[in-house]
Amino acid sequence: MKEREYLKELGKKITDSSVRKEIVNEYEAHIEDCKAALMESGMTEVEAEEEAVRQMGDPQEAGEAMDKIYHKVFDSNMFLWMLALGCIPIVCVCISYLIARDPNAFLWLWNDALGLNKIPAVIHRNIGIGLAVYGIGLSFWEKYTGKALFYAVGRDWGQGCYVANSGLVLFISALCFVPSFPVKGYAGILCCVLIACLLNMVLRGFMNLLQSRRETRLLWEIGTADTKINWKGKGYLCGHHMKVRVQGSEKGTEIPAGAPVMVVGMEGFKPVVAQV
Repeated sequence: MKEREYLKELGKKITDSSVRKEIVNEYEAHIEDCKAALMESGMTEVEAEEEAVRQMGDPQEAGEAMDKIYHKVFDSNMFLWMLALGCIPIVCVCISYLIARDPNAFLWLWNDALGLNKIPAVIHRNIGIGLAVYGIGLSFWEKYTGKALFYAVGRDWGQGCYVANSGLVLFISALCFVPSFPVKGYAGILCCVLIACLLNMVLRGFMNLLQSRRETRLLWEIGTADTKINWKGKGYLCGHHMKVRVQGSEKGTEIPAGAPVMVVGMEGFKPVVAQV
């Protein structure tokens, strides 16, 4: 087996794209070092490459072993973000106690100022349901499109651009459920936030699994460009026509229609390709 083929097979088994390149580069360096040592002992370059690859073992077994070490299902960054949001009520309790010696002072002033204590619990609950549905949909869209934890919508920060994030939306929806939650006070707030956090983690974990399976199936596969490809386009890969993006599209890179392409990564569920 050739070195390039070995590294491709190895990479396809590593589902966490954030560490795949580093692992593949490390294996490549080991193969090159072994190859150089074998050539010094008298082997030809072709013989040394084949022997170095053979000594590395089966690429699928090696890839699966690395995947078990670095495999990531749950979105830890989102978990920490929502956990930090859930700590806000605790900070408010501390501030209220230090200022008014009453742990409920801040919450009472907040509800009274906004008139929230006069709104029936059913209204809070309905608003919470609406925000929860929106937050779940937003979380699904974030993972499907490959958006980062924080991302801006719009072309310019000074022209109507805003930051969207499913964790923040679900945190607000959790607060809306507090008035009708069996547990009252700040403990109820933390319980509602924790439930929202777990719901988001399960959804994003499921999306991560689907994305990993798709990436493993498509990675390094070669196809053709159906249309001109820049930041969007279509390609024919694995017997299917699908939306793709070219690697380096932010720098103006384009691939003409009909050119051969290879999948080099994923942006959410969309393959990222390069011309070959």
